[in-house]
Amino acid sequence: MIRLENFTITDNRKREILKDVNIFIPSGSIVSIDGDQSKGKTSLLKAIGLVNKPNKGSVYLLGKNVKKLNRNEISDLRREIGIVYQENNFFEDFDLELNITYPLVLKRGNKKDIDLALRELIPWLSLEGLMKKSILELSNAELKLAQFARAIIGRPRILLLDNFFLDLEKNIQSKINYLIIALNKIGTSVLIFGPKPLGDKIKFYKKYSINSKNLIETQKEKE
Repeated sequence: MIRLENFTITDNRKREILKDVNIFIPSGSIVSIDGDQSKGKTSLLKAIGLVNKPNKGSVYLLGKNVKKLNRNEISDLRREIGIVYQENNFFEDFDLELNITYPLVLKRGNKKDIDLALRELIPWLSLEGLMKKSILELSNAELKLAQFARAIIGRPRILLLDNFFLDLEKNIQSKINYLIIALNKIGTSVLIFGPKPLGDKIKFYKKYSINSKNLIETQKEKE
């Protein structure tokens, strides 16, 4: 569950980017949030992803009021969130395998669990044979797939995708769509910021557009 109440966020010059946003997204929902560049999509993603705090209002994640959590509780909650940023944020000193499995390492996963997760996920994304390579050796398409793999390897309860489908090849999109649907079936909430995936396989709970500093519902999936 994700809920924003009177959510307001400003830029470095104290200008409001989003103002008094109120939305509720049930657990296990897929939602798209679109809007022009610099309209607040990434700022909203970072607030839901517990990277930044709103200037006003409240953020509720998985039934918890983020304002009332201590540092350790914030860290625990952050481990339930997978994020794919528009920019690559891998560790250059790590090989691809360690970069992808890092969320499981943070969760103190044992080697058996990590190996199982890799065996289930990596072949589907066609990343086998690349695990010991430096991320500097990967193509842009391989990096995107690796970012997605890292975001979902720990089976997050919330998945946030920042402009992920922008310029993504059609054959790769079909693989990603399958995994998004599979995650959704086990209760993961998926928020897609920016362009939506191709095709009609993914069923959206709601579609929003950022307009006049708020989220305007553009379409609700029919029951």
